[in-house]
Amino acid sequence: MSFLDYPAETLQLTNRIKIPLTGTQETLMGPLIARARDARMPQPILNDIYAAQILDWIDHDIEKFHVDDTQATMHALRASCIDRWVIEFLTNNPECTVVHLACGLDSRWQRIQPDLTRVRWIDLDLPDVIEIRNKLIPNPEGNYMLVAADATEESWLQQIPADRPTVIVGQGLMMYLQEEAGKRLIQRVVEHFNSGQLIIDCVGTIMLSLQHRIETLTATGSSFQWGVDEPKTLENLHPKLTMLECLGPAELGGFSQMPLGTRIMLSTYSYLPWFRYLSSYVRFAF
Repeated sequence: MSFLDYPAETLQLTNRIKIPLTGTQETLMGPLIARARDARMPQPILNDIYAAQILDWIDHDIEKFHVDDTQATMHALRASCIDRWVIEFLTNNPECTVVHLACGLDSRWQRIQPDLTRVRWIDLDLPDVIEIRNKLIPNPEGNYMLVAADATEESWLQQIPADRPTVIVGQGLMMYLQEEAGKRLIQRVVEHFNSGQLIIDCVGTIMLSLQHRIETLTATGSSFQWGVDEPKTLENLHPKLTMLECLGPAELGGFSQMPLGTRIMLSTYSYLPWFRYLSSYVRFAF
């Protein structure tokens, strides 16, 4: 039985799951806290009630991440954008494969609710992350696979059939990889699957020098490794890659709930070439 089968109020603190992760792996807590905080707002963007439930069943120091309402809203907008792209792909390709890299404790399949009699869904993360995920999130019935592997290794791909259009999602992954490892990962997945889309987010190189201000990184002792200033240049990694859409922070929309100063800052970013892709949300066809 998963913790999702119990009412949260019946669980004592001693029964809750500890998160013994450090460094980059511990960063999975930041997005989880943000999604849960958004779900508890009067007007949530993502409304990920599953994230709120999962967070209730975790014993961890969440205060050190300093996730406020603005950060929660920003994360919810990013996740909502990527969810929307995945849903669009599923609509156009009802019998397809979804590969969710670095899934962490993300409840994306629960939010999207794909028809797993027609869709093959694969969640992948490192073994110790998958061990924790198994304790907190029940696997759905249907064509679902949970893979414990390093996304940058080659062996896991051999487990995944390439017989359907495939969408690969890598949110919160590429910036933590060494540049060559990230590029090789993109090349491998595009080469393995016959057709589909690649959906990722990136940070610009300026973020590499500003990362000491990012609470999730300072709280976990992790760091960004790879900055991409012009996401379209990633097309050069493989002849099949074509960029379909690239959004900067100011282009995500939905900022009405943010403080005026934040809205002005984001608007300013959209006019400054070196700030426009401070972070970017990109989808490619292949």
